[in-house]
Amino acid sequence: MRSFAAGRRWSGSTQRVNKKYKTGALPTGELTKPSLNARVGIAFDIGTTTIAAGLVDLSSGETLSALSAPNPQSKWGADVISRITAISKDPKVLPEISRAVVEACNGLTHALTGGRSSLVREISAAGNSVMEHILLNISPEPLARVPYKPAFKEARRLAARDVGFDAGDGALFYAFPLIGAFVGGDAVAAALSLGLNKTAKTALLIDIGTNSEIILCVGGTLYAASAAAGPAFEGGGVKCGMTAQNGAIKGVRITGDSLALDVIGSVGARGICGSGLIEAVSELIKAGLIEKTGRIKNAGEVHTNLSSKIKEAPEGNAVVLSKGPAGEITLSQGDVRSLQTAKAAIRAGIAILLKKADVSAAEVEAVYLAGAFGSNINPTALETIGLLEKDWNGRVRFMGDAALEGAALCLGSEEKKKEAEETAAKAKYVSLSGSANFEREFIRSMNF
Repeated sequence: MRSFAAGRRWSGSTQRVNKKYKTGALPTGELTKPSLNARVGIAFDIGTTTIAAGLVDLSSGETLSALSAPNPQSKWGADVISRITAISKDPKVLPEISRAVVEACNGLTHALTGGRSSLVREISAAGNSVMEHILLNISPEPLARVPYKPAFKEARRLAARDVGFDAGDGALFYAFPLIGAFVGGDAVAAALSLGLNKTAKTALLIDIGTNSEIILCVGGTLYAASAAAGPAFEGGGVKCGMTAQNGAIKGVRITGDSLALDVIGSVGARGICGSGLIEAVSELIKAGLIEKTGRIKNAGEVHTNLSSKIKEAPEGNAVVLSKGPAGEITLSQGDVRSLQTAKAAIRAGIAILLKKADVSAAEVEAVYLAGAFGSNINPTALETIGLLEKDWNGRVRFMGDAALEGAALCLGSEEKKKEAEETAAKAKYVSLSGSANFEREFIRSMNF
């Protein structure tokens, strides 16, 4: 099966579907026209911010194409806690928010199959614990209160049409098992795709997203935790933020007094996505415009021509990245703070797992980064902002959407489904909620 990790191409290659679905979302990615005789399946990675889908030939196991679209649940909040709160306040919200994500999935299915959803014989879905509850129209409210227990943890096998999916007659639906309250099927799927349940290495998997899941593998034992990083890594909650589609700044380079942008689609910049945010902050730190505390300096404190990029304001300074027909694209002080808190949450989660397993950061032999970034970020930038240890230089691999790949592996394979369920069952869940140790590590990790 081909990997979903996309190589870095500075010219950009995202396509858009010229059709609006009920959610108003426009899927992005690669399109295909499967044979009318093909038996296909659809794999979904239901992310808090983005839904990704892959079309798989069930006969060969080959992934034919992939698409993604914004998760329409953002209407009820940018993070899982906001959505749980919305559900708890109004009983009408659960069926509405569940229907919204199913309709978004159906939109992706229609695009991937060229409108021939009857070709679909099987669907698999992996998401964090809250996303899977909502997808199945099961209230996630127990996850928001002590003892933070999900309503279910085991895998679910259902008729696809009973869940609301557009699919062929008798099509099956498989929802991945959960590890714990906030470590869901997407972490299991990512671990499955990487073979973490079989490796003897000391390895770390970080699935970066709004709800970032972390798995540490030591001597065959899996330790899992979830860090509420917020949507900054996916362009959410950022002043000029957007998902990784045409017009998004995905890379930034500063050479001397010159600032160069890498924009998806080689078009005018319309905003900045997660990888662009990380690289922008990294480059501005190295150029001396941002302090290690995260403060954007005043123009008078910068003794290069880059000082002209700084806009001073009482609520915090900003750096102008681009001026064009779409307006001014800036990086604000609030954006920098959002990135700081996101990376601090992940670093704190990693520190807690390392302590739990009694290993040091230097002992980690392999670091796998999964999530929305694919291969589109320089590891040096992640070191500069403090997300990765310098000890891990040369040990980092970008896996793209490993959760989507794991979901695709299970299509048509009872063996892989069993492996996923065994992986979830043997993982040790480490709760970070209300942990004083986590709070201390979080504060310690705030600076760049």
